[in-house]
Amino acid sequence: MICFMVRHYLAQLSSSEALRWGFLVMLPLAVLGSVAAWPTLRTLSAFRILYMALGLGGACWILYHRRFPRRVYVTPFLLLLAFWLAWTLVSLLWAADTTSGVRYSIFLLMMTSLAAGSVLAINSDKTLRATLLLLFAVFGAALAVGLLEIVSDFRLPTSGLVGRPERYQWAITSIFYNQNDFATYIALWLPFLLAVPFFARRVSALLAAIAGSVLSVYCLLYTGSRTNLLALALAVPSLLLILAIRRGTRSSRWQWALGIALVCVVVFATYLGMQGALPGFRLPDIGVQHWRLDTLSTEMGAGTGSGGTRLKLISGGLAAALDSRLLGVGPGNAEYHLRQMSGLETVYNLHNWWLEVLVNGGLLVFVGYLLFYTGLVWALFRVAVTTKRALTAFAATALLAALAGYTFGALSPSSAIHFTPMWIHFGLSMAVINLHRRYRAESDVDV
Repeated sequence: MICFMVRHYLAQLSSSEALRWGFLVMLPLAVLGSVAAWPTLRTLSAFRILYMALGLGGACWILYHRRFPRRVYVTPFLLLLAFWLAWTLVSLLWAADTTSGVRYSIFLLMMTSLAAGSVLAINSDKTLRATLLLLFAVFGAALAVGLLEIVSDFRLPTSGLVGRPERYQWAITSIFYNQNDFATYIALWLPFLLAVPFFARRVSALLAAIAGSVLSVYCLLYTGSRTNLLALALAVPSLLLILAIRRGTRSSRWQWALGIALVCVVVFATYLGMQGALPGFRLPDIGVQHWRLDTLSTEMGAGTGSGGTRLKLISGGLAAALDSRLLGVGPGNAEYHLRQMSGLETVYNLHNWWLEVLVNGGLLVFVGYLLFYTGLVWALFRVAVTTKRALTAFAATALLAALAGYTFGALSPSSAIHFTPMWIHFGLSMAVINLHRRYRAESDVDV
């Protein structure tokens, strides 16, 4: 009976709807990456297979209908992404390492199309809700894997900690290769959990948000990512500020009390964890020492350790950008140039997405990216404080807080060119803005 119903539904599904739901399924697969891949061929992931299938299907749809999808209200953002991609392809002409340049360009094409495609796929409250539920499910699974790592010696085969010395084994990576990526992923999604009590009224949603928030803190502490601690220090106040000034539907007093209490629990648990005194979870001494910000400042002053290396990378990156006359060294070529510099022969990855955009793409791309990023934040702010649609307001508020925190969080991953959670947030942001503007345009027409 169930199989018959599924076949009947699929038979009634139009080609555009099939592409849409295929794209929505692809988003969580993009987060899973090589975890959802053939064990002996990690590059052949479910995400990449579905991406190619949808790309072919989308091209066939355009050729058949002889038109592009309509009702897009975020054209400036899409044009900035298109300019970024076009300049990247042009800069291949002077890239010293062409192989790395082509590989980087392919990644950029995939990620920008992933973000842009979200605008077309998420075209209603129904698809937005489905997307968030799918991505929340993956986030919950990632936290569960992280918890399993904490309480046991379990590691996924894709973890970069497999086979490394014992002194690194206190940390967790979950479904990602390293702990910094996992920490950034948590910092991008924790604002969603913290925003739930201010919008949801179902007990199940509130309990899930509370449990997820506490578990997120546990996992974050076992990553040792100080930059993402700074990200949350910016994201949480941004979230509360938006909620305080938002017009439209107001949360009940009990929701505000529960939401503020949850924020306080998260902040207090983070503080206890940094001190190695979190009840039930004893963070190893090496992990506690990793959280000390005074150690980072000492390293930066002495030019040694993680802090000293960061300064050398920034200095080397800026030097490479200036040598290119601010045109950019070419896609994926920052590492090539940094390897040629004294002291950076072994550690040559920028670990700074802002600087990576500048060095690889040059000043024009950096300015374009800055306009794209600040434009998203400003547009999300306007949506969050004006819309009366609860789901749109929830998504816009959480996304704004996440992107505000990511100004620091972008310093954590070794490179964000293939860090799909960032690109998914960009896509969700554009989709929410597009939905809000479309609803507003339709209401004006109705009037």
